[in-house]
Amino acid sequence: MRLRSRSQLLCLAGVAATLAIVSGASAAATPAGAIDSGTCSTWPPLVQPFLPWADQNPYFLLQDSSFEAAVSGWTLTGGATVVAGNEPFFVTSRTDTHSLALPTTASSVTTPTVCVTSDSPSFRFFLRNNGNLGYTDGQLAVYLNFTGASGKPQQVKIAALKGSKTNWALTPSISFIQYISTPLKSGAAQISFTIRPNDNHGNWQLDDFYVDPFKGR
Repeated sequence: MRLRSRSQLLCLAGVAATLAIVSGASAAATPAGAIDSGTCSTWPPLVQPFLPWADQNPYFLLQDSSFEAAVSGWTLTGGATVVAGNEPFFVTSRTDTHSLALPTTASSVTTPTVCVTSDSPSFRFFLRNNGNLGYTDGQLAVYLNFTGASGKPQQVKIAALKGSKTNWALTPSISFIQYISTPLKSGAAQISFTIRPNDNHGNWQLDDFYVDPFKGR
């Protein structure tokens, strides 16, 4: 996030769970160079952003997911927008100052398309529920978008995240590779993720979306 022991923060696989509050110093970034993934050409340089959470795995930052510049390739709808306020651990850069807001049930964001293989099965990001209508028990859904065996676009819900407090927290590893075994028969698949609130009990922020490209090895 191979696995090292760490506190479980969420139950995944499409069911709601409690997002535990985490704390710690800013994670060290250890560049590992661009990695040739074979059928995916090259991934961005790898880092170790989650060392303070006992996660020594290498990750690459999904395109523009620190939200400090233009969010190229991202689709923001229903009031989703980049806002001031960074996750407090500054895992990408100490100078970061922004995150992405999903303030209402109408809000939705879809990530840029990313090439994955069976070696890139999971991701993590930072999440905060600022609350709405006096509640902080809202649920945030994560969907995987891919092309199915029929050649038609498909979308499947892969996680439902539920925050119990308004602190920033790190999600655990969210796995998706099990949903695209057929597309991966060709060696690689082009996918994206859509994230949107399930109800009106949330006013969400997310930041720093990292993909683990080697967990399957």
